[in-house]
Amino acid sequence: MTSDTDAHASAATNAAITAGRAVPAAAGPRAAVPEPTLMDVSILVDESGSLSEADVREEIKAAGTIALGGLNSRSRVSIYGFGSQNRPGQNAITEACPPVVLDSSVKKDALASCVRKLHRRTENEGADTDHAAALAKALGALDSGGPEGALKVVFLLTDGRLDVHQSPNYGRVESDRNREAQKQVDTQLALASSSHVQVWPLGFGDDIDQTALDGFATGGYQGGCDGRSASKPKARVVHDSGDVLRSLAEAFAAAGCLGVSRSDETTLGAGQTRELKIDIPVIATDGSITVAKGDPRVRVDFRDPDGNTVPGNGRSGDSEFRRAGENGTVETLNIVNPRNGTWKIRLTAPDRLERQLVSATAIWQGAVSSSLVVEPPSAQTGQRLTVRLSLVTRRGAITDAKALAGLNFTVQAAGPSPAGSQNIVMRDDGKDPDDRADDGRYAGTFTAPPRPGDLTFTGVVSGYGVRAEKLPVTVAVGAEPPALRGRVEFSSGAVVHPGQEVRGKVTMENGGAPVRGRLVLEGSGRARASLGGGTELSIGQGTTTSPFTVRFPADAGLGGTSLTVKVADTADLSKTYANGQLTVTVKPKPGWPERYRWEILGTALLLLTLGLLLLQRRRARRARADVRGLRASLRRDGEELAVLKAPAKPSNEFRLVVHDSADGYPGLDYPRTGHRPVRVRRGAPGKVVVQPPEGPRYEVAIGGEGEPFGETGLLLAFTDVRPRRSAWSRRAARPSAASGRNGTRPGEERPEPSATPAPPNHDDPWL
Repeated sequence: MTSDTDAHASAATNAAITAGRAVPAAAGPRAAVPEPTLMDVSILVDESGSLSEADVREEIKAAGTIALGGLNSRSRVSIYGFGSQNRPGQNAITEACPPVVLDSSVKKDALASCVRKLHRRTENEGADTDHAAALAKALGALDSGGPEGALKVVFLLTDGRLDVHQSPNYGRVESDRNREAQKQVDTQLALASSSHVQVWPLGFGDDIDQTALDGFATGGYQGGCDGRSASKPKARVVHDSGDVLRSLAEAFAAAGCLGVSRSDETTLGAGQTRELKIDIPVIATDGSITVAKGDPRVRVDFRDPDGNTVPGNGRSGDSEFRRAGENGTVETLNIVNPRNGTWKIRLTAPDRLERQLVSATAIWQGAVSSSLVVEPPSAQTGQRLTVRLSLVTRRGAITDAKALAGLNFTVQAAGPSPAGSQNIVMRDDGKDPDDRADDGRYAGTFTAPPRPGDLTFTGVVSGYGVRAEKLPVTVAVGAEPPALRGRVEFSSGAVVHPGQEVRGKVTMENGGAPVRGRLVLEGSGRARASLGGGTELSIGQGTTTSPFTVRFPADAGLGGTSLTVKVADTADLSKTYANGQLTVTVKPKPGWPERYRWEILGTALLLLTLGLLLLQRRRARRARADVRGLRASLRRDGEELAVLKAPAKPSNEFRLVVHDSADGYPGLDYPRTGHRPVRVRRGAPGKVVVQPPEGPRYEVAIGGEGEPFGETGLLLAFTDVRPRRSAWSRRAARPSAASGRNGTRPGEERPEPSATPAPPNHDDPWL
């Protein structure tokens, strides 16, 4: 069963289908668009003499930061200072900024200016501390004219020490005045609790009363913006000036279910430029970057994660900007739909500026709603139901598993059962009933109660920095099975591209009279999906199967989207027979490198393999031709007269000179300048090719007796001291674990190495 608003949207959708046009996904009613936490805030600033001038200045900075840091433009803020009323003419309350809705930069600038009325009081102004009067003023402001449904919060900036001993408003006896004032403080806190007003104390000063601060926090309303313990009021103490912005942001964020980015700070001197960095996460739909710049003359520029300087006020893409506080010591940039990633804040100091600490932080929130579908939409008592839940923002469904990490997803079921409300555990792990892990769609099961009646399902999403709208879905449970029931299925991956379509199938089982049905498409509107093919279903008795497609046009918006396809009665579109939820991420079409990445990778691997083979063959040829290891010798009558080893460097040619001296002592030497050498190369296996300076070349067998050289009666012979082994024999010859360090087995003697040949003459450039 759907709401009246849903039925109206469905009717409009089907009217467009009947007219034969593409049907955009229904955007839903305007009231259901998620927005940041709506707050009505009253800030109380202790101006008493028990605080130092520096403490009061930090309080004023904190008050301005709270006032300007709200994310919802419909929120309201008021700021009051307080001291005491000790004699006529004094007033315990300073009305710095009366209640104002911060829906424009002009109002925010006015708020940044009016906070300057606050100051540390003198004795003539009433410099004691009247918490009772302050709380009464804040509660009175929150009780009138605030935005409907707003979260009411008091931020109390003080050292916590009540002191009205000089104020006649609390009795004639001076020693009884503080005790009487404390009673009135307790009364105001009880009123705050009954009026659902939270009190968040922030402690300033060197002499803080922690017990009193804790009492303020626990005395007001204890209900938070959600059910987490972190959202309940708690006292915080600001330890130093560098801690103000962080402590304040944490308190403000906890009160409104907001998130706080890690702050960044640096020092800024005269004429200097510094850059601060702030991260805003994917889930953030609204954000406020606050810069404590210390001096109004410091210029601040904000750059988004793409490096673009954003406008102070206006729009860029689907982001909207509103800036305030440029003429103050605290400047803020409020952003609707901020880009996620690292923002850079550039600060430029004037020529004359005292060196000071500057800092920045960001408060953000993911204002979301839940897309909740129960399958089937009507059930029999005791039947197993499947519940599916997706998280939807203004930009579409969130399908990034990292962005959803840390959030708690449950669905509350309430209906005709003695057990009352029950929580359904929701999972996105790919295990039944969830059909795909980490796609942003959570699933759980629930068994219908044994008694007929209406079941109400409400999606509940909680976690740091998230505010989720709770949109209920009602399912009728009967004692008999519905005469008509069905199932909607999709055949889709987690990602689709613009211009593509997702195929689906509707299977209906009808045990009654024929029914005319219609396909209805609902969703967030992010992808602007449309239905293709027929939309009218003729559902006769028995089982009917009808295929359909959901088309994503070429200009479909990118990002996550959650769509629901329903089978409704043509005569009554509020009557739903079957439904199914489709949650996908729309990504740009890949370029040709990505489309053909496997072919490209395969080709690259093939070319690499061929290259390695060619390189190996080239190395093998070089190794076979390398003359290192050859030894030439001159012989006569079986006697070796001279020996020369080839040079030790790689080469495919061994060059030598043969000397046949007149005294009958021939020799071998390396060629020098002007010599005509004998050139020796490796030839067929076991042979070398000799090219004399004159005459034809010939072959000499390696290890043989040699071949005649000229007409001297000398034989030129060659041996090879380099063993020619195969790769297998080389691997086999490596020392084993049982071998010694030199490759010998225990007990064996290592053979003596051969003598090292004389080095060649390096005057020859060929060598």
